[in-house]
Amino acid sequence: MKTIYRLLPALALLALAPVRADDVTDNLAAAKDAYEAGQVSQAITALDSAAQFLRQKKAELVAKLLPDAPKGWEASEPETEAAAASLLGGGVTVQRRYTRESSSVTIKVQSDSAILQATMSFNNPMILAASGAKLETIQDQQVSVLFEKDARNGSIKAVIEGRYSLEIEGEEVTADDLRVFAKAFPFDKLAKL
Repeated sequence: MKTIYRLLPALALLALAPVRADDVTDNLAAAKDAYEAGQVSQAITALDSAAQFLRQKKAELVAKLLPDAPKGWEASEPETEAAAASLLGGGVTVQRRYTRESSSVTIKVQSDSAILQATMSFNNPMILAASGAKLETIQDQQVSVLFEKDARNGSIKAVIEGRYSLEIEGEEVTADDLRVFAKAFPFDKLAKL
């Protein structure tokens, strides 16, 4: 019982200590404080840091959406990249590679890049279809399928909600292999992020 009484002051101090939020809210609060103190450069730095932490969080969320390997395939760990806007327009890139013997498929999702937004029309299925790709609908999502049967390679591309570019590229595969991956991708969940 005496031990409890000795711990009470320490516990009281812990209860009074501010609860640590997260890196995003901490940097937003620091930006607000710096701005109110007239420290504009520090406010900008804190806002940029908050935005970078948000991009990293988004990359983690997108990585969780990448499908598991279909039967007979193996999947690598997802790779994520969250670049600041000052680096070539910034953005979030997430990709995962799948292999089966000599076959490989890579699923890549990109978003939040000024450069990507400017070039996303080139990934638009309607424009790609004009270049020889076949327009299809998979899970209510318009996609373009470009496949070279003799070379056994190709891609499925889609623009989701005008904010995400999805590429499923394969080597030593069939067009149906690529469709298996497209059918496993949760387009609806990505659209909600």
